[in-house]
Formats: sequence, structure tokens, C-alpha cells
Amino acid sequence: MNDFQIFVWASDYEDFTGEGLLARLYIENHFSLSNKKIQIYSNTGRYFFYKKKNINIKKNQYVNTFAKKYLYSFYGIFLIWYFHFKGKKIYFVNYLPLWAFWIFFLLPKKTILGPVTGTTYKKNIYTFNNLIRRFIFPFFYFLSIKIIFLKFKKVIFSTDNLKNFIPKSKIKYCLFNFCLLFYKKRKLKRKNIDFLFYLRSHSNKSNNFHKSIINSLLDLKLKIVVVGDKFEKLNVKNYIKIPRKKLLTLLDKTKFTITSDENFYSLFAIDCFSSNVCVFYNKFIKPRNFLFEKNLLNEINFSDAHSSLKKIINIIFDRNKTRNFKINSNKTLNLLNIKKRFTNQFI
Repeated sequence: MNDFQIFVWASDYEDFTGEGLLARLYIENHFSLSNKKIQIYSNTGRYFFYKKKNINIKKNQYVNTFAKKYLYSFYGIFLIWYFHFKGKKIYFVNYLPLWAFWIFFLLPKKTILGPVTGTTYKKNIYTFNNLIRRFIFPFFYFLSIKIIFLKFKKVIFSTDNLKNFIPKSKIKYCLFNFCLLFYKKRKLKRKNIDFLFYLRSHSNKSNNFHKSIINSLLDLKLKIVVVGDKFEKLNVKNYIKIPRKKLLTLLDKTKFTITSDENFYSLFAIDCFSSNVCVFYNKFIKPRNFLFEKNLLNEINFSDAHSSLKKIINIIFDRNKTRNFKINSNKTLNLLNIKKRFTNQFI
């Protein structure tokens, strides 16, 4: 296994985190037809990818800390340069937020980039973190974009949240909404979970809103499941650090959920669409294009928990509500074009 041709740095390569799953999606699509041996380093272990298989070489306990998410990227950059001088083909797959301009600046020019992430912040400013996201991040985006198109020419974006920051002359060198490759239609199954909530400690996840809805729904004696973070509450089934395969099995049995406040097409939301789950979303994060039929998409206002709860309850007890997601036939080509462009232009 020491005889490898390609080196990949993936800060997170877990099978239960968004960043980790995005890295796996990229690697599995990018190297699906390759017979080359790929060595993958992450914060929590070392892996090989060979002939469509992930082989675990060394695994440490997953710890989500500031150092692991941010400072270890410098270690990844060091390894990239080391294997670059060794003559290996080099990839930096994640963590790649567009605001981290120093990563793009420090990487060798021959580095192949994984999906770039990020979002715009349009909410009110309540904290210093909100202030940074609203006013400082756009300047960092500007720096990163300048560096990317000087050094790397082409770039893949996980979503299209940052499309407005890209100069029109450079749009043709970008691939947006790579995360939609996660979508795979699943069979409609009998649903016995009323509500499933995804909670994750992050300033963009709207956990306080979700928790207030959970507490109100518990009074209605509904079957509620919480995944992600630890949630200690009677009559709530809680799954912590759940693998995506297990999550999809639970979603197949789920009737309703509420997405996060950061991204309409988050990985969790896409898995919900795949599993025919009725989705409530914040009306302030409408996508540019709906790629799914709207029959199970319901707007609510995360700033008004009372009116949102009232609408949720009305829909929950609407027995005539259909429970079958459909891919919009007029938008199907969008998904196919993402796959085709990734295969032809970015590999």
C-alpha cells in the first residue's frame, strides 16, 4: 500500500459529517474509473482508495475542535508540498471554505481542489461572529477568488450560494451544486416516525429554533427522532454521530423534518428529498431553482416560532397530504449536466 501515485488531503473523511461525506462523494466520483492507488490523509486517520473501495489503514477517534478544523489545514498543506516534491499527483479536498484565502495562497499551483464551500449571511447581526460573516467574509471571498483564478483556473462549488461573488467572465470555469450528486431516488416505504430533527453545534444551524419546535411537538405525543448532537429529552430517540447509511434508513421511515438555516440544498436536505420526507424550510433561504416538485416543500419563518409551529401542526394533521417527492422533469438535465461537466471538465 506504500506504492501509491496520488496523495489526497481531506481534513475530514468521516461517514457521519457533512464535510467527510462530501469528500467521499468527490473521491468516489473522481476516481471511480481509476486503477491508481490513492493515499488519503485526514485529521482522524489514513486511508487508501483503490478500485472503488475505501480501505482504512489507521483510524483515530473523531474530535471536532478548532484545531482539527482549522489549524490542521496547515499540516495538510505541508504534506501536499512534501508529496508534490516526491512527484505525486496532489489533491486538497477539504476543509475548503471560500473565506480561507490563505489555503488557496499556500497550496502548490498543481494542486487539484475539491469542492469549495461557503454561504452568504443575510440575517440580523447579534454577535461578533455574525458581524464577521456579514462584512469580513465577503472581502475574504474576493481575495480567494482572485487567487483561485490566477493559480487553479477551474473550481468546483458544493452549492451555488456564492455564485454572485464570481465574476461573470469566470462562471464558465466553475461547476456549481456538486452536492446534488448525493441525490439518489429511494423507494417509498411505510413511515412510522413523525418528525426527525438534525442538530449540530454550529452558529448557522438554528438549533434554538429547532429545539423550541421539538419541545412543543412533544406535547402532541408524536414520535420524534433527533440525530447529530446529544439531546437529552424523554420520549425522544437520539442517535449521535450516525453513519449516513443508517440516517437514510431512518429517513425512509420519516414523515416530516425541518432543514437548517444555512443552505436549502444541504446534504441532509438532499437525503430527505431522496427518502420522500416532507421538508419545512426557512422562507429566507429559497434556492435559485427548485429541482424538486414543490408538493412537499413548506415555507416557515424561523424568526417566528409561534406562526411556524401553527403551520407545522396544520400540515402534520392534514391526512390528505401526499408523501411522494418527485424530481422535476424540467430540471433533470441540470443534475445530468453537473455529472457530465464534472466527468469531462474537472477530471
